[in-house]
Amino acid sequence: MLKMAGDQITRGGVWNRFSWLAEELPGFGVKGSQVKVLVQPADFYQELLTRSRTSQRRIVLSSLYLGTGNKEKALLQGIQENVDGNKNLRINVLLDWCRGTRMTGQESSASLLANLVSHLRGLYKRFMPARWNETIGLQHCKIYIFDDSVIISGANLSNDYFTNRQDRYILVENCEKLADFYDKFVQKISEFSLQMNEEQTFKMSEDFPSHPFESSLAEFKTESNNIIKAFLEEEKIKNKISEEDLNNFDTWIFPTVQMGPLDVTQDSEVTVSILRSGEQDGRFVFGSGYFNLTQEYLHEILHKSKSNFDLIMAHPKANGFLGARGAAGGIPHAYTHIASTFYTLVGDRDMQHRIRMHEYQRDGWTFHAKGLWYYPPQSSLPCMTMVGSPNFGYRS
Repeated sequence: MLKMAGDQITRGGVWNRFSWLAEELPGFGVKGSQVKVLVQPADFYQELLTRSRTSQRRIVLSSLYLGTGNKEKALLQGIQENVDGNKNLRINVLLDWCRGTRMTGQESSASLLANLVSHLRGLYKRFMPARWNETIGLQHCKIYIFDDSVIISGANLSNDYFTNRQDRYILVENCEKLADFYDKFVQKISEFSLQMNEEQTFKMSEDFPSHPFESSLAEFKTESNNIIKAFLEEEKIKNKISEEDLNNFDTWIFPTVQMGPLDVTQDSEVTVSILRSGEQDGRFVFGSGYFNLTQEYLHEILHKSKSNFDLIMAHPKANGFLGARGAAGGIPHAYTHIASTFYTLVGDRDMQHRIRMHEYQRDGWTFHAKGLWYYPPQSSLPCMTMVGSPNFGYRS
């Protein structure tokens, strides 16, 4: 998500520099007062819990996985109690198959939701298919919709993300068109995902013409690509910004989508264009829990851009893989090695004045915040931010 805010949206200045966004993407105008930054994991959890108990029309949860602890169970209990009193409430949950079926003790995301499926007639539970994940990638969208309000984040639905894992959480209140966009986006992904019933049996929709591993992978990718590309084109046309719109709102939200396995690379293309739109003496701030920027991004930073950069990443002690068993335990140090190699390149090119690197460290906390901010020259506040789940690496 991209947000351009405040009195910097004018016919000149920042708007002229980034007006191309309105040509390439659907745009959603809001008042700045509708956008709320949630600062702490506990704030994020409280919003999820409260809205799960009080939403009237729809709840849509898209995450990598759902944890199995007490806080996660309380969240599901809130949804269950809400539906008990409101049979018109529609629920849709989208998770990654591999992470969603991974057992923690005697439970998994799937087993918790199977209990809910058996109780709630209105719950639709979707998983990105197993072989899809094994060969290509993960379902990594972190979108949480409650009626007409949307939380866009990089945080998953599990205890660490509710307590001591620092992430980003942007709440957009009462924007029906934006909520409709993301609701429909999750539905489109669900069309080529496996649906789970109360016996934890998974099957494809009969309306989808191919299967992720019983059909050819090429056929599955082509059919899925067609769904997403058609959706994006339709939304761009439907949500085109007019001159009148520019006068009515002070904040603009431009959703971007990245599904590399389906050859949908909108987000990475927009990110490169944003980097190229930065001015001399402007400043970009990158945040990523796992520093491993693509060669394309690194080339823009080192060789193309005239802007300054601050790169924020997790200290090894703030990496979520710290202390993991087996090879995973070496992941924090691998990212440190990648960062060190990049820092050496910065030094070799005498760019330390323009490119600075920072590590997040806080006792007992891990760091998972990702995103990008742009500060115009001489500005102490950003005019734009990207919010979501990408870490700016190849897997994203």
